[in-house]
Amino acid sequence: MADRDELALRRVQTQIVLDLQRLRNATERRIGELLVVQELTPITPAQANALMVLVNAREPLTGADLARALGLSEVTVGRFVKALVDGDWVARQKDPEDGRRLLLRPTGKTREALPRFVAVSNGMLDEVFAGWSAGDVEDLGVRMAQLRGRLELGAES
Repeated sequence: MADRDELALRRVQTQIVLDLQRLRNATERRIGELLVVQELTPITPAQANALMVLVNAREPLTGADLARALGLSEVTVGRFVKALVDGDWVARQKDPEDGRRLLLRPTGKTREALPRFVAVSNGMLDEVFAGWSAGDVEDLGVRMAQLRGRLELGAES
């Protein structure tokens, strides 16, 4: 009986992990659709995330800071940044305290488009969490943070 219960639990755990990946993919797909609606193409969902981190930081960030905030490699973020700089969404400037470092900041183009980025984010959140109570959202947030923490801890060891 215990083996059957353990197997059933493993199936549920496996389904949760698969669903997390599907949620990520579905989220990126939906954000991409909403970016088109808001006429924010050719910005990708990943680039939009990078822009929002830069805007929310309220101060210039290094590529390493941005990579850390996004949970991505510096190489991956470097590709985003190049495309965003080429599109005049992000500006690079030398760090006045350390000329070897480049700082990234959103441009006026990004700030002007900010209400449309907010509309993308709010539209997606309204769709995803429709009918959920604040407590439901907070509970899920706690569980997701626990899962993320365990996965990040495992990757470090």
